[in-house]
Amino acid sequence: MSEKSTELYENLKKKIHRLNEPGTQEKQFADFWKLACIAKYKTHDMRYLYDDTSREFIEKYRNDLIKIRDEFVKNMDYYVDKCIERMRETNKFKVHYAKTNEEAQKVFLDELEENKVLYKSASNEAIDIGLIEYLKNNNIEVKDTAIGDILAELMEYRLPAYQLGASVQFTPEELVAKMKEVCGVEIEPMGEAITQYYRENYRPEIISNIRTALTSANAIGADDGSIFIGENAGNISLITRLAEKHITAVGITKINPTCFDAFLITKTLSRINKVSMAYLSVISAPSNTSSIQGKTTWGVYGAKEVVVIFVDDWRTQAAEKNLIYKDLLKCIGCKSCCFVCTASRAFGNIYGSRYGLGATAIIREYIHHGIEAAVKSGLFLCTGCEKCNHWCPVGVNLGEIMKNLKKIATKKGLCPLPLNEYNEKILEKKNPFK
Repeated sequence: MSEKSTELYENLKKKIHRLNEPGTQEKQFADFWKLACIAKYKTHDMRYLYDDTSREFIEKYRNDLIKIRDEFVKNMDYYVDKCIERMRETNKFKVHYAKTNEEAQKVFLDELEENKVLYKSASNEAIDIGLIEYLKNNNIEVKDTAIGDILAELMEYRLPAYQLGASVQFTPEELVAKMKEVCGVEIEPMGEAITQYYRENYRPEIISNIRTALTSANAIGADDGSIFIGENAGNISLITRLAEKHITAVGITKINPTCFDAFLITKTLSRINKVSMAYLSVISAPSNTSSIQGKTTWGVYGAKEVVVIFVDDWRTQAAEKNLIYKDLLKCIGCKSCCFVCTASRAFGNIYGSRYGLGATAIIREYIHHGIEAAVKSGLFLCTGCEKCNHWCPVGVNLGEIMKNLKKIATKKGLCPLPLNEYNEKILEKKNPFK
């Protein structure tokens, strides 16, 4: 067992110890997360809203979803080129193709031009690209519009968060107490009162000041270049319509063969998370009109310009070299694997990284920062139960990827001491218990 392995193991033990300490963010999140996972199962039926359960919906379209993602991964270069051409020629988007995250960051900064303030929706893609930190380091004021991100920042929450709800673990009482401390306002400890405060005080600012908006995308159709974005709060619809320039920064794996495929995937994201999206935006061009003698005029009430920054970084290489995380190329980003994950239920935000909760976040940590970072993020907390694989609507085998990452870590001497002892007993005595 190496010194680095001992250091990482002791660090993880300290994190786990904090799970039992009252008042820590680790314990607070873990307590909430256990209940949230149970609640997800109780709301699984949803036949009070639809004709089928969420799982029946997924099983009905599972084969189609797998075919969609397999088709894209097998012919990734073709669909990326086709999508870019369609966006440029048909949709009049300005499209960049960045081979690395660093290239994407520089392109984005250039697209901001003289603008020093950016309004953004929640964007896991922007975090994956390292975009937010890069912009802040270049003196760009980045303003969140997603309520979850706003409240997480208010609460000074810095640990891994559930990617679809960054502040779900905080009670209304905690939130209003912090709002009183920071904002000097007293409101009722109710969700309605909190959201009304931001509607009355933050929404007017957005309307008056926004010039550039950043979003990601839930899915994109290669055949017509349309961008699909689902949401509940209305902030994405608001900022993409009000901004003069709407920038979508997105990994190339959000592309699907057709717009109908993109629609199915977007609806799947809604149903598998048991949340009915209030809004589904399909953006196919900057705002325009042909009402003046039939000639198209660009930039009416909505965005004057739509800019798409496609990011490759690790993706093409994963496909071409058949890297151990190639299967992640099929992921649609539903994040529902976190709810069925044994490790996630047991360890909450200890089992995750800067990219969010669960196995996908730890795999991304490995891709961007190496095996030590993955081990530090809780790689060996994974039990190998493969519930994630059986649950996944597109068949991503996260369990297999995690198993291979553990092999890499073990070869580098990063296996935790107890597991290393089991390993030695198996090899020497053919029995882990002797």
